[in-house]
Amino acid sequence: YGSSVTQGGCASRPGNCYQAIISRRLNCNHVNLGFSGNALGEQMIAENIAELPMSAFVCEYDHNSPNAEFLLQTHAPFIRTVREKNPDLPIVLMSRPRARFNDAEEAKRREVVLETYENAKAAGDENIYFVDGAGLLNIFGGDDGTIDTIHPNDLGFACIAKALGDVLETIL
Repeated sequence: YGSSVTQGGCASRPGNCYQAIISRRLNCNHVNLGFSGNALGEQMIAENIAELPMSAFVCEYDHNSPNAEFLLQTHAPFIRTVREKNPDLPIVLMSRPRARFNDAEEAKRREVVLETYENAKAAGDENIYFVDGAGLLNIFGGDDGTIDTIHPNDLGFACIAKALGDVLETIL
């Protein structure tokens, strides 16, 4: 579930978004719930997602949050809603994938996602994981992996697929 990054909006073809790359790598299916500009962590959406049959859930929607405060109000409740219906489901939280991480707003957003993860771990959740988006696109080339320093191109999606796929491979 997530933003235009999750949607794969700037991949040159659907097979180059990170979910498709990971699906081929792990020989599994995926459901892409990326909503460009419209994934806002709404409770109704969390309740619907919680009802889906899944072997793992990946959440990255902070690009769509208008600010860090909005993300703070929605992120943990969204994840709790999914967790309540799926106590054993692996949940992967990913902060915004970025090549450059250099402003206070970015740091606040990352902290919100990290705090959701850390609080869940502290409460005994052994099936929650964190993928740090800060610098993630630097795996293969930094800003060369984006079209506008935000939206990944095929190279950027390969970076995300590598990092996220490594995590999913260990838990699935």
